[in-house]
Amino acid sequence: MPTQTPQPLADIATLCRLWLTKPRQIATWAPSSGDVGRAFVRQLAGAPDGLVVELGAGTGPITAALLENGLARERLIVIEADHILHARLCRRFGPEGMRCLDARDLAPTLGDALARGGYEHVSAIVSTLPILNFAKADQKAVLDGCFAHAAPTAVMTQITYLPGSPVRQRALAGWGYYAQRVARVRHNWPPATLWQYQRA
Repeated sequence: MPTQTPQPLADIATLCRLWLTKPRQIATWAPSSGDVGRAFVRQLAGAPDGLVVELGAGTGPITAALLENGLARERLIVIEADHILHARLCRRFGPEGMRCLDARDLAPTLGDALARGGYEHVSAIVSTLPILNFAKADQKAVLDGCFAHAAPTAVMTQITYLPGSPVRQRALAGWGYYAQRVARVRHNWPPATLWQYQRA
């Protein structure tokens, strides 16, 4: 469970500073709203037992929503590449399951986490990565890493601030995946859409 109360103004200040210096690595200057967190939680309702992976956790609003809505702490693996944000996540939630890692290199870390936790598979992935800004090869690397140890029914739920899929449908089909839009969250700035990716 969270170890300290979130500080929204501090979160915004941190994200703003990083967004200005790393606009292609930080998706937005504003933390995701509570409505976005609840939308992600709803997408996990049918997930089988196994690890849940969060990509691009930022300041932790989705992490908090998952934990506050009953996801067992030991089932959650949180991936954040930025050292400043990773340190902030560790202070807020504790270091267990927190990985400072590039999301394009997931498979070895997830394989190790499964073995250590005694789980058979990854059951779901939630992502606030700015994957729209990634090169196609990097998008594929993220998807392949997510699904390398995933259950057959596992899905990756990805946020975007545009109406279309941030990973092109034609590319997904060529890589053996398909996409569907699952939610629109208007009470967020900017308004957000959730897409899900799954093996074809």
